[in-house]
Amino acid sequence: MEDWRSEVGMGSVAELKDDVCVDVQEVSVNTIKSTHGLQVGSKKHHYHPSQEQTTDHSSTEITSGSIYSPEVPVGVHCILELYECPLELLNDLEFIKKALQEAALQAKSTLLKQIEFQFQPQGVTALALLAESHISIHTWPENGYLAADVFTCGEHSKPVEACRYLIDAFQSGKHTFMKMPRGGEFSPNPQPKIEIL
Repeated sequence: MEDWRSEVGMGSVAELKDDVCVDVQEVSVNTIKSTHGLQVGSKKHHYHPSQEQTTDHSSTEITSGSIYSPEVPVGVHCILELYECPLELLNDLEFIKKALQEAALQAKSTLLKQIEFQFQPQGVTALALLAESHISIHTWPENGYLAADVFTCGEHSKPVEACRYLIDAFQSGKHTFMKMPRGGEFSPNPQPKIEIL
């Protein structure tokens, strides 16, 4: 069967070009200027309330208060890329489901739900929904490559431990790992931390 992942927004690693890779130092954060004029990059988008709008947003409005401290991140986001993994592991749906469950345990997180999809002829996308956020895995067996995100909130969570587990479980020959805080003090130049596990 033909590999149709590119038709649903996924492609092979070989299709990824330098022009779609972004240096983390070049990432900028969009800022909201007001509720009537949004500044997004270099373009302004204006909000014009319609006379036909009847939705009352007052009940869902977020108010400032002492519960929010912008200096303290709400969580940690780990981005993990595994290379030179055994092809059979990257295409084994049952193995990947169990690996997600164990990664959630290693992260000291609460697994709420899992969803997986097996592509034809190969490749798997799997997601573990956590009370603390999520863990996702996407595989390209033909390239021996796995991309994973581990995002957790709360001081009890251990996302780095989940990443260590995934490196070992998928028998990665080499890997890259990046960790960044989420929801902390506003900065136009977020500085992810690249580490060796």
